[in-house]
Amino acid sequence: MRHLSIAMVTEYAYPILGGVSEHVHFLSRELAQRGHDVTVVTGNIGEAAEVAELDREAHRVHGYRTTRIGKSMPWVANGSIARLTVGLGIKHQIARAVRGMDVVHAQGLASPTLPMGVLRVSTAPCTVGTFHTYFDEGHWLYDRIGTYVRNSLSRLDRRIAVSEACITALGHYFPGEWDVVPNGIDCSLYRPLGPGEDRPAGPPRILFVGRFDPRNALADLLEAAAILKAEGRDFTVQVIGDGPARPVYERKAKSLDVWDRVEWLGLLNEERPRFYREADVMAAPCVLASFGVVLLEALASGTPVVAADNVGFRQVIRGDVPGRFVPPHDPAELARGIAEVLDDPARAEEIGRQGRIAVAEEFDWPRVTDRIEAIYNEVLDSKKPGATRHAAPTGGTA
Repeated sequence: MRHLSIAMVTEYAYPILGGVSEHVHFLSRELAQRGHDVTVVTGNIGEAAEVAELDREAHRVHGYRTTRIGKSMPWVANGSIARLTVGLGIKHQIARAVRGMDVVHAQGLASPTLPMGVLRVSTAPCTVGTFHTYFDEGHWLYDRIGTYVRNSLSRLDRRIAVSEACITALGHYFPGEWDVVPNGIDCSLYRPLGPGEDRPAGPPRILFVGRFDPRNALADLLEAAAILKAEGRDFTVQVIGDGPARPVYERKAKSLDVWDRVEWLGLLNEERPRFYREADVMAAPCVLASFGVVLLEALASGTPVVAADNVGFRQVIRGDVPGRFVPPHDPAELARGIAEVLDDPARAEEIGRQGRIAVAEEFDWPRVTDRIEAIYNEVLDSKKPGATRHAAPTGGTA
C-alpha cells in the first residue's frame, strides 16, 4: 500500500461550515486514518488563537494538519457567500505549502481562488480537482475568463465532480473526461436514535440546516410554518445556521407570527448530529444545489426529508433513497409535505429506516474514499515508465 503525502487545497475548511468544508474534513480524516500524510491548505479566518486550537485538535483527533495562508474574505457568488483568500505573494505561499507533495487535491473548482491558484504552481506527480458547483443558464465568470480557467484546468490529471449536475453546469465550458464521485457521510457520527434514546419531550421538531443564503430559502420554511400554525398544529422549527441576513429572517418570523415557534440555534458543528436524530422531519427548501449533503446527514440519522425539487437534491433522493419532493418556492406544498410526515409516525419511521440503509450502502465515507484513493493510484501508476494513458472513467462523461 502506498503512503502518500497529500495536500487538500480549499477555500472552505473549519471553522467555515458547509458542504465543501464537510467534504474536506471527512475525506482528509479518512485518508489520514489509512496512513497518508494529509495537510489541508486554506485561508486564515476568524480569531487566530481559536482557529489555531481548532487546527491542533484536527491534527490530534483526526490526524490531518492544517496550513493557513493569506486572509480569507467573503464575496457574493451564485446566490451564496463564497470565499477568496488574498495576500501579498499569495502565489508563492501556495507553492511553498504544497511543495514536495505526492498528491495535490484542489477542492471547490472552478473560480479564481486558492484551488485554482494551486493548479498553476503544483509540481506534484498527481494533481486532481473536485468540482462542487452547480448553476443554471450559464455563468458570467466563465464567459469572461473561460480561457484562463480552461488553461488552469488543463493541468489537472483527473477531474472529479460530486454529481452529474456539476458536469451539466460545467461541461459546456470545460469539456473532457470526468469522474463522478459523490459527497460522503459519516454513518457512525450521523446515526439514528439508539436503544434507550428518545426524542426530547415537547412538540414535533422540524429541522432546517444551512447558511442564511437566498438559495437556501429559509423564508419559504417560515411561511410554511405560518400555514402549519394556522392549521392549529403544534411544532418547533429548529434553525441551524447563520449569516448576515439573519435579521431579515428574524423580522420575517415576527411578521408571520411564528417567532415563538422558531429556535435560532446558530452555527453548530459537534452538536449537529444530535439535532438530526432528534428531529421528526428535516425541511430542505433550498432551490439551488450541486448535491445534498444535508439530506445525507438527515437520512443517515433516520430522519425523513421534505425537500425542494432541484437537480442537486435529485442526485441523492433517487433509487432506493427515500424523500418527499415539493416544488421550489412553494410554502403551501412544503407545509403539506411536512404535515404528511408528522401525521403518519409509522410511515415516517419506515422512511427513516430505509433512508439509513440506502445512504450507508452508497455514501458512507470509507466507500467514497476508496474511489478517491483509487484515482490517486491510477494517476501515479500512469506516470510510471511504459504505462498506458488513462481511459475514460466508468461513471463519468466526456
